[in-house]
Amino acid sequence: MTTKKWIYLILIIILVVPILFFYNAFNGNPAWKYFSERSLKSYLKDTYPGQEFVIRDGHYNFKFSEYSFTVRKIGDESQKDYELNVAGFWKPAVRYDGIYYDNLDQPLIEKLEREAVAEFKELMKDRVKIVDMGLQIEVLQGTYSSDTKWSKDLKLEKPFHIHLIVDVTNMSKEDVLETVRSIQQTLNSEHYAYSGVSFNGNLFDNEKISKDDFGYLKYSVGFDKDSNIKLNDIEEYNQ
Repeated sequence: MTTKKWIYLILIIILVVPILFFYNAFNGNPAWKYFSERSLKSYLKDTYPGQEFVIRDGHYNFKFSEYSFTVRKIGDESQKDYELNVAGFWKPAVRYDGIYYDNLDQPLIEKLEREAVAEFKELMKDRVKIVDMGLQIEVLQGTYSSDTKWSKDLKLEKPFHIHLIVDVTNMSKEDVLETVRSIQQTLNSEHYAYSGVSFNGNLFDNEKISKDDFGYLKYSVGFDKDSNIKLNDIEEYNQ
């Protein structure tokens, strides 16, 4: 091959590769879709044994770099469609399962979350001023009766997540670090099965803020039971 032909070939590669890259980023590609659908079929077989599904459609969502598929259970008289999303090019895996979330026991979940929040607030009342707290608990329908009471020994579908808003008006960043470590130590010593905590430290030093407001964010940090929380892990915001 002559030098001129090599130059042409290199120029073609320089022009075509970026085009293919951007096309793939926004539209996916047939190979990616094929392996994503194959991964989805394997997931459905393993997760819902004895049930059969029809994968009705699939499209690429460039915002999340994933394929969204519409799935329907064979024999379902309601003919309900579920969305399942598959992400990952080399090892595609289901990231969102609409069947799972549709089968969560929402009334029981709400009851358990209220009871768990009350228990935790009581546990921490002398250590931190909690403004607001939320838990993300997941329990499938049929797992427990509707009158089941909260207990940290309940077997949930996955460890729960905690979101905290704490009054840190008179606290320094070092005080916040000590508080966050205390929360982590309490959760661990009491053997709570949690996946993580999102901590927001809010200020209430503005006279215009009413007692029902959540103030404004000053510090934030996320941690799990094994985190070695350090001062530089805490984000500080200037208002």
